[in-house]
Amino acid sequence: MSGIAPRLLTLLALGACGPSRSAVFGPVDREIERRLGEKARWGEDPRVAAAIASLLQKPLDREAAIRIALATNRRLQASYDQLGIAASEIASATVLPPTRVDVEVKLASGGAEVEVDVIQDVLALVQVPQRRGIAQAELAAARARAVAATVELVARVEAAYIDLVAAAQELELRQTAFDAANASAVLAERIRAAGNISELDLARELDQRELARIDLGRAQVDLELRREAMNEVLGLSGNATHWTVAGRLPDPPELAPRLDGLERDSVAASLALEATRADAEAAAGRVGLARVRAWLPELGLGVSGDHRDGTTDVGPAISVGIPLFDQQQGPRARAHAELSRARNEAIATAVELRARARAARERVLGAHAEARHLQTVVLPLRQRILDEAVKQYNAMNVSTFELLTARRELVEAGRRYIDAVRRYWRAEAAARALARGGMAGGGDADEPSRAAPRTTTTDSHQEAAP
Repeated sequence: MSGIAPRLLTLLALGACGPSRSAVFGPVDREIERRLGEKARWGEDPRVAAAIASLLQKPLDREAAIRIALATNRRLQASYDQLGIAASEIASATVLPPTRVDVEVKLASGGAEVEVDVIQDVLALVQVPQRRGIAQAELAAARARAVAATVELVARVEAAYIDLVAAAQELELRQTAFDAANASAVLAERIRAAGNISELDLARELDQRELARIDLGRAQVDLELRREAMNEVLGLSGNATHWTVAGRLPDPPELAPRLDGLERDSVAASLALEATRADAEAAAGRVGLARVRAWLPELGLGVSGDHRDGTTDVGPAISVGIPLFDQQQGPRARAHAELSRARNEAIATAVELRARARAARERVLGAHAEARHLQTVVLPLRQRILDEAVKQYNAMNVSTFELLTARRELVEAGRRYIDAVRRYWRAEAAARALARGGMAGGGDADEPSRAAPRTTTTDSHQEAAP
């Protein structure tokens, strides 16, 4: 026992001030850079602000958007602040409760009698390593959650960027479709004025133009909504929102990515599982604390002095708490419940990760197959139909309306292709986030496809036929 006390006092002296900033944030910095290839940004830095302003002056690509979000998203900064809160608990874990001083004065005819007891709770000193272990486990959980928040923010930025670029491309196609529908309607009005088509045919062409106008308006609104979603994840407001975006969505690769190990890799890299394991470790430590306090709530050592009739007597003092009524029932029940919750959270998280990984794999492969089929089969076929329609039109074998219909159908196939490409890159980003340790949902799980078919002129004629 003589060697334990000095070691505890040394630990107390070294730990009372808490871990240094580099000790708290350094592991998070390194882990973020390892998983993402990017560095975290801590607090305000004029150099970072200048770099962000420079990036915003140029058209944003995906990498620039990620750098901006890591520096300006305040919810991410709030998750980093949680690290400081958890680190402060380590300092609190090494602080002993106040020393108790009891002074008793008795007045009598022969003089005064003074008794002084100085007692320090040494049970708290003995439990310093245990309490420090709990605080360190909580700090480890906070670190894992801070890295997870960073990984998931990057996934959200990538998804928002993909949606925005796809919305811009779809707006171009919608404009093309409207221009074709408008040209067809104007031509129909002229031909009707000459008496060469029926009122029904004219009404159908006008109807197609107005539907195309509605689609164009929706595409314009959708583009603005995607911009605001981008502002949200970037953490931008005011004049900083006047940015532009560059580039188009690349075509999907010729071969589908191999994701056979995604489920295994997601579980192995999971930051959520790492955090819940640390939570379980902290909860187990609290169970041990409560168990000791249940049978020994207080153990104090100190000095007792007594001054009587001009003489002073000094001796050791011991204070022992007896758990007659309070046997730590509440703290023990809470600690056991927290431990059970942490274990259940770990099991549930593993199940969810596996399901999300399987779903992400299916989304990637499904969107890849759809996009490649549209790119290699449907679009060339629609282009062939348009080319043949042009030849037949030049030979005066088809009408202008049939030619414009073929053009609209090519535009519609292009729109479907953009949507499939968007869903592929979104799902691919979500799968990458899972492999990096995040809990991404996997793409368009809650978002319906924007490629719903729309009735064309040819379809209208077929449906109207008896």
